[in-house]
Amino acid sequence: MESRPPVRQRWAEIAIAASGDAQEAVGALLTEVAGCAGWRSEPDAVSGYLPVDDRPEGTLEALGEALGALPEAGIPDVSSEITLRFVEEADWANAWKQFFKPQRVGERIVVKPTWESWDAAPGDVVVPIDPGMAFGTGLHATTRLCLRALERHVRPGVRVADVGAGSGILAIAAALLGAAAVAAVDIDPLAVRVARENVADAGVGGIVSVAEGSAPPAGAFDIVAANILADVILGMAPALRDALTPNGLLIASGIIDSRAEDVRRGLEAAGLIVEETTVEGEWAAILARRPLARTDQVPSGGT
Repeated sequence: MESRPPVRQRWAEIAIAASGDAQEAVGALLTEVAGCAGWRSEPDAVSGYLPVDDRPEGTLEALGEALGALPEAGIPDVSSEITLRFVEEADWANAWKQFFKPQRVGERIVVKPTWESWDAAPGDVVVPIDPGMAFGTGLHATTRLCLRALERHVRPGVRVADVGAGSGILAIAAALLGAAAVAAVDIDPLAVRVARENVADAGVGGIVSVAEGSAPPAGAFDIVAANILADVILGMAPALRDALTPNGLLIASGIIDSRAEDVRRGLEAAGLIVEETTVEGEWAAILARRPLARTDQVPSGGT
């Protein structure tokens, strides 16, 4: 088997001044709000690490809001200033992998690093992932929200699109849940490469295709997942609607909770019917459905 050339990894290091008992609280925010792959403490600061992706602004905004609430919760000695720098993998090496462990998301899905083992129970849907430079370890709340929605709504035979595929985690999960075809796109060519490798490793290459692109893939899909940013979702709302079959479902996430209402209004303005908003920490996912066409409506008095 031909060996793959190594992917040069870059990490975003997020540092926050904190001391004493406050460090545990800050570390929890770095993992739960920012989705960092672990954190480490120094005498006067806490640092967390994220694979470089295209959404640091939203992550930092959500983290800043959460940090601002700590004093009100009785946790002093925490700075509201966040320092961001980019480091090469040589600086962080592979130490972050000790923090990325198999985790259950929802009732059936288990996100498993490719280098870890997992004793699957009957009914488990095990999603193997090596995120490389891409976004999507399953640690971030936005990814978990999308995975839970997929678990609830993917049925055997459906067609799924994944817009902003990152590591390919959502596309792979949809395939393993029974989707007949999954078309995934990402604007970042390195993410496309990582996603293709993960798709191959998961054994779903016959179901999932991955391509570079900044718009929904061509075709009509029963489910479209878009784990990106609020403003991108708003700008893409008509295209996301058009990518859905009548009665098709949009799963939109990557949305800071404070922007959820803006996104809801934007999706409704694009002609979608918002069915549900779910929140985890500072992040939200919105489920919206494309209405049935008039010719698809059940006639009055019908069943």
